[in-house]
Amino acid sequence: MNKLGTLIKQRREKAGLSLKKLGDACGISDSEVMKIENGTRKNPNWVTLCEMAKVLDFHPFELLLAVGYITHEDIHPNAQIHGLDKLSANKIETVQTFIDFIAVHEINRDLSQKEAIQNEL
Repeated sequence: MNKLGTLIKQRREKAGLSLKKLGDACGISDSEVMKIENGTRKNPNWVTLCEMAKVLDFHPFELLLAVGYITHEDIHPNAQIHGLDKLSANKIETVQTFIDFIAVHEINRDLSQKEAIQNEL
């Protein structure tokens, strides 16, 4: 079984979904789900993969990476933080404050390094 098929089958079984229930939720047949899971469908439709991601609680990038439609280099760093959708607005604000703190720290570190280099010259 390929990586994509393994991911989908494991998550589908964990969710207690049959091939038919997953197919119905994604607007495809159970046989299409089976083909994706066993690797017979080599190039599944990306819209189908996004629907499967939604139903199985994956980020769509996880499935698109698994099938090789995108690479890690294609994903903007902002989209690589997982689980934000499960946080409350207050928790997201806390995460943003922490990110802002780290960004300011990086800027200050870069400025200190530039000043140190200029002082050496």
